[in-house]
Amino acid sequence: MKVHPEPEEHHGHAVGRNTSVDEAKKQRSLKSSGRFSPKERMQLPELGELEMMGQWTLHGVEDEAKHTPSTASRGTSLARTTLASRSTRGGHQTLLAPPRRPSEDFMDVAGRRGVHFGDLPPASTGNSGLLSSGSSSRYLKARAQRRIGAFIDGRFMLVVSVAVTIYALVGDDVRLLCTNKPADVYFNAMAILCLIFFTVEIILASIGKPDYFLGFFFGLDLVATCSIVLDLTWISDEMTKAQETNGNEARSGRTARLGATVGRVVRVLRLMRIVKLYRAYFEKVTRKVGGGNVGKKGSSTISLPGEDTLEKDWDNEEELQQAEEAHDEVHHQSRVGKKLVSLTTRRVILLVLVMMLVLPHLSVDMSTVIASSAAWGADSVWQAFVHMEDNATSRPDYEDALLKYVYYHNWFRADAGKCSVALCPHDFLAHPFWIGMAGDRQDVLQSRAELARVHEEALGRWEQVARDSSLLYEVGNLPWEARSLLAAPWKRWCTFGGLDHLGVSLLTPEIEAVKYGVGCPSDLRPGERMRVHPQLITKAQYDNWHFAFFFDLRPFVRTEALFRLLTTGFICVTLCISTLFFSKDANALVLKPVERMVEKVRIIASDPLIAMNIADKEFELEEFQKYKHEKQKKSRLAWLQERWEALSKAVTPARKGKVEALETVILEKTIIKLGSLLALGFGEAGANILRHNMRGLDTSVVNAMIPGSRVDCIIGNARIRDFALATRVLKEKVMRFVNQIAEIVHGIVNEYQGAPNKNMGDTFLIIWRSAGLDDQLRTRLADMSIISFARILGCVHESPVLARYRKHPGFQQALGSQCRVNLSFGLHSGWAIEGGVGTEFKIDASYLSPNVSITASLEHATRIYDVNIVISEAVIQQCSQVLAQKCRLIDKVIIKGSLEPLELYVLDLDASMLNVVVHEVPIPWNTRQRFRARQLLEIEKREKWDENCSLIELFDCNAQVAAMRSRYTEEFLQVFKMGYRNYEEGEWETARRYLTKTLDMLGIRDGPSGELLRFMGSKYDFEAPATWGGVHKLEGHERVGGA
Repeated sequence: MKVHPEPEEHHGHAVGRNTSVDEAKKQRSLKSSGRFSPKERMQLPELGELEMMGQWTLHGVEDEAKHTPSTASRGTSLARTTLASRSTRGGHQTLLAPPRRPSEDFMDVAGRRGVHFGDLPPASTGNSGLLSSGSSSRYLKARAQRRIGAFIDGRFMLVVSVAVTIYALVGDDVRLLCTNKPADVYFNAMAILCLIFFTVEIILASIGKPDYFLGFFFGLDLVATCSIVLDLTWISDEMTKAQETNGNEARSGRTARLGATVGRVVRVLRLMRIVKLYRAYFEKVTRKVGGGNVGKKGSSTISLPGEDTLEKDWDNEEELQQAEEAHDEVHHQSRVGKKLVSLTTRRVILLVLVMMLVLPHLSVDMSTVIASSAAWGADSVWQAFVHMEDNATSRPDYEDALLKYVYYHNWFRADAGKCSVALCPHDFLAHPFWIGMAGDRQDVLQSRAELARVHEEALGRWEQVARDSSLLYEVGNLPWEARSLLAAPWKRWCTFGGLDHLGVSLLTPEIEAVKYGVGCPSDLRPGERMRVHPQLITKAQYDNWHFAFFFDLRPFVRTEALFRLLTTGFICVTLCISTLFFSKDANALVLKPVERMVEKVRIIASDPLIAMNIADKEFELEEFQKYKHEKQKKSRLAWLQERWEALSKAVTPARKGKVEALETVILEKTIIKLGSLLALGFGEAGANILRHNMRGLDTSVVNAMIPGSRVDCIIGNARIRDFALATRVLKEKVMRFVNQIAEIVHGIVNEYQGAPNKNMGDTFLIIWRSAGLDDQLRTRLADMSIISFARILGCVHESPVLARYRKHPGFQQALGSQCRVNLSFGLHSGWAIEGGVGTEFKIDASYLSPNVSITASLEHATRIYDVNIVISEAVIQQCSQVLAQKCRLIDKVIIKGSLEPLELYVLDLDASMLNVVVHEVPIPWNTRQRFRARQLLEIEKREKWDENCSLIELFDCNAQVAAMRSRYTEEFLQVFKMGYRNYEEGEWETARRYLTKTLDMLGIRDGPSGELLRFMGSKYDFEAPATWGGVHKLEGHERVGGA
């Protein structure tokens, strides 16, 4: 990369600040233009960093700032050094070719992220050059907000946030599904970490995101974060314990589960960030594919015009898919789209929330239909025990009631597997594991516990009942360890709910089927146990003593946790799919087209000349879609499609006429056409006018009177010979005649990096802008300007379309039978003012300069010297030495508008050596062929900047150029050169002998030789005047020639 020199001192002030600002803007544009790898883009400095280096003030792209010379010089040097050092890799510099025009260096054409100039601090106006404390604090605050926002939206934070969110969603259910109470301490630690992380995330998002704080998603995130508190077991356990001894366990359990469900549903909303993660990944992949396509397309082979076969043109399925994706891709989502997506997401979230909270309350709980066997059995055991106390002979009834209760809800049969008959305890999810008594007096409990133990004979009877296979309900057997515990004295003391409990636990580690021993009910989580006591007792009896049975709810809790996991996944999928489907139609019919239109307008506003490329892309997509439609018709499923269409027509009412296009499609194509017409009408000279007016969004007033800008350029003037005669002969058909010539002129000039500016009837003004190019590229541009005029001349004389005018009677009568359509060219280099000329009623984008007039005079000189191309020494000095040697010096004259005499050169070409090229197969020059021709020209145009492309080789190997130069021998050139040197030195008699020889040496009359002889002999009789210095006025020897 070229490093700018140190700033020069001008009028006592340091200049060069703007140079570094421009360089910074170029770096920012290049950074986002895709010319560097992601790693290299990270190494390039942002404009904000350079702002701090040089203490610049930037209120806009082109604002000026005042600062002290020392600060400016120091900042500028540092900026240039930074840019120069960071643009070099591996010890060699990177060439950025083809170069961008200056108007493109100040912006990012694709509209990608850049530095917001309003966030940069203004420079201090004091002599110290330091930032004021107020502006510095504002800048640091804005910079901190941007960095926090970028961090929150970054990939790392996104992945971590989604991972933590997923854990917060499923962690509690995994705890209940896979672990027991001792593992709760680890899950509590994870819940605290989640709570801290989400709290910090909310704080950072409130700082870094402007519309987040106190917004809709802020509220959701706040509620969801607070709901994590419910996952802490010491809080949820206390909420559950408060409900365990109120005598209505079923209803209290539902109330507790409802509170946990509400918090869990709110946490489900955080999983919407998965949509954001997927969207970010999808956009990244799309950009990679789109970026790769550009390079591939530029190097692909495009079929030449004439191959008008559909399958050969548009049968690339990969390109078809990529073209459709590129058409639908929008780099920047519109504000309308963001608003609609946000509103749709909110409504879907609220809808799911309301359904989750309301629907459970709109159904009847099956537990309210009939009393449970647990409560009924507890009353039976209580009543049998009371009868036993009154009558000792009724003890077998008590033992049968207690054992029926235990065997009917047999914990061990439930753990054994599926039932062998219709029903068994395995079909239920709650089973008693602790049997005992509860009360506030231990002596009463001990006396009752001695009576409550079961004898071995009763256990033996029930084991026989358990083996009876004729029962409709399979109760199953108890392990001998469990039977021993029931027969032994009840000695297990536990405290629960403020009451003493004395009883026996069946889940001891000694039993093989028990994997987690439970001595007291408190060894299980509050949600994993259920306390059942008799209901048909008084309050006094309850306080004195009563039976207490604890059921193991872990199978139910684990099943519920599993279903909650499934519910969580279902809600996540529902939210995502609902949001996408709710907005799908609006996106497809309105938002996507609107965003594509906005994107196209943004691109055209940045570079109006790119509108033609957009139109070509749209045409390419249309042709791809036509091919796809034709291919579908030929597919094997065509018959099915035809029948489906027939069925659709039979079901839906018939529509009259052709199906009309959607208004959005019409508007999108209209924008493309208007942009293309603006690019065609204003051209490169009017690009700044279009860009300036399309940037201003605060007003709809058009301001075409913007200041002009000075540019260095090569100016060309191409004139149609005998145009006045053509106008009289062709009349209204003269427009078609001019357009046929313009198609050749504009096409070749564009291929050789030129820009047609305007047409003045018979004259084409052509510009090659050389501003911002280094010497090597300027040389290539000068070579291309000369070669393009030679190519235009050859194509005009070989064109079969233009050859038809040779046979026109009007031309033959006035010009003779050998008449041809011919052009003459003038080429000069210098500066010009680019801008708009006119008023608010009419404006033309043009170039104003004395050099434009000089170019017109050079073209006029072609009629004086009877040649086709006259080139000034300013262009010859810029072009390569090899091409300069192919041009012949013919005179040195003073032209009006030029401060110094100009040497005139001619590129010797004899167009009469060319024959008309007639194609064997006529080319159907339709829209498709024009598109393919433009694609081919674009490829050839890009190749012209490649240093591996030899322009001299293209010139020498071109068949047209070789034929037109075949007449001019080396001997002729040397003799003419000696004649001209004598003419220049004042030895006119000697010059006369040489030039007389070259006049007819080629078999045709040499125009420059004849004009020099006429000039020396008409006024001076071949005697050079005493004041002769080798220069004369061009106006002084004009002769009347054919128009």
